[in-house]
Amino acid sequence: MKQLTRFLLVLTFASAIVATTASSQGAAITVDELGNSIMYNGTAMPWSIQTEPFSGMATLTYQLPFPGVRGDVLLFEPNTPVPSPPSDLIRFDGNFNMYFFSDNLDGPPFDPADVGIPAPNAAAPVVSLFESGPEGNNGAYYNPTGGNPGDNSFGADYFFVSDGVAPEPTTLALAGLSGLLLIRRRRSQRIAISG
Repeated sequence: MKQLTRFLLVLTFASAIVATTASSQGAAITVDELGNSIMYNGTAMPWSIQTEPFSGMATLTYQLPFPGVRGDVLLFEPNTPVPSPPSDLIRFDGNFNMYFFSDNLDGPPFDPADVGIPAPNAAAPVVSLFESGPEGNNGAYYNPTGGNPGDNSFGADYFFVSDGVAPEPTTLALAGLSGLLLIRRRRSQRIAISG
């Protein structure tokens, strides 16, 4: 029983640290190039394939819950010499849409965003970021303040998953529920053994 109590205290403490860290970073929106997303309230954002008006290219488009400041975010692979072409471009149109463009150099199967990289919009702000993490599971954290692309009144930050999959809200909920059921099962077994 002492081990379970200790485990629950550690879990509570760790959860408090994670919650404090997340709240200090603002509300986060995570998206990937496959159409998976999770918003700060635990729901997925609607997405579709739409033609982006500036480039004329059809690509993965997320519908934001706020307009967001217009502009481009360029993502570069880690340790890439500059200048070099970006591996991804995220474009905010200032009208509730976020377009995700990714290079299509890896070959089939193509993700919904693997349509190539358009030229940055010189008439709008452009931000460049380096991705972090191992190839196949990398991305970039972005805090759009001061009128930068994607800036919004919600205080939302972004995590762009370039090569990998953003967790879906139901997956996270199932993982949490599984953990709770496992704890309850172990507790029931210990009560049955000692009783």
